[in-house]
Amino acid sequence: MPSSTPAPSPGESKISQSSAWNRLRNRANTIASITALFLFLVVIGAFGGYFYAQSKKPAPQAKTPTVENLSADELKKLTEIGANLGTAGQVLNIGANALFRGKVDVGGDLSIGGRLNANGPVTLSQLNITGTTAATGLSVGSNLSVSGTTTLQKAVTVSDLLTVNGGLNVSGAASVSSLNANSIAVRTISISGPLTIGHLSTQGPPPTIAPNSIGGGGTVSISGNDTAGTININTGSGPGNVLATITCRAAYTNTTHVLLTPLTSGAAAAGAFVTRSSTGFQIHANTPPPGQTLSFDYLVAQ
Repeated sequence: MPSSTPAPSPGESKISQSSAWNRLRNRANTIASITALFLFLVVIGAFGGYFYAQSKKPAPQAKTPTVENLSADELKKLTEIGANLGTAGQVLNIGANALFRGKVDVGGDLSIGGRLNANGPVTLSQLNITGTTAATGLSVGSNLSVSGTTTLQKAVTVSDLLTVNGGLNVSGAASVSSLNANSIAVRTISISGPLTIGHLSTQGPPPTIAPNSIGGGGTVSISGNDTAGTININTGSGPGNVLATITCRAAYTNTTHVLLTPLTSGAAAAGAFVTRSSTGFQIHANTPPPGQTLSFDYLVAQ
């Protein structure tokens, strides 16, 4: 017997299927949203736990550098490498401190950006210095050649012979216990102790001489320099007491001391004497003889 329930129409069947699909999709969306929220909370918790753990982690302490010795195998490997450690275009950078207990040979140039501190002796076959060098203790066992100007701020001690081929300029005082020289030219010399001279030779242009009252037809002449020389006075008729005036080429700073020595009998009989100043001296005579040659040697010192 046929069923009394009527069969759904095609339109009703499509509506029922669409409602079921919508319910299934809504449920899937709900589950996906819950799952995404759960994963988000898990990620947030993981990040929070990581940063919390990092904040509680103690700060790293600086480690004291230690010196490690190379093993025999490592040294053997370096020996086997030999000159093939890199190429000329490569740079080996060492960031840590390096200690070399043995000999170090550098075949090329050595450039040092900082200071070079040598606690022991330094042996150099040749030293070329182009810049300024400050040395607190420098010992040179062989020859030292300096082509530029040398400035020495402190005392200089020379234990052996000092040879100066050029000029020697001393702006301050020079203390010499013994001085041997073929020729010494000085402008001013100050000696506080005894002066021992084997031969005293003076030089320079002669001073000027002017006649005073030497009589008619008399003449005067001088040869020598400001320090020493010879004066010739040829008296004329009726000479006076002031014979001649000698003026030095370079004036002294104070009144001079003049030693006048007669060379002829007429000069000895004239009773000659001098008056002097810082610029020269005058020759006087108590009894000047007429028509005589009066020759004198003079020595002037201050």
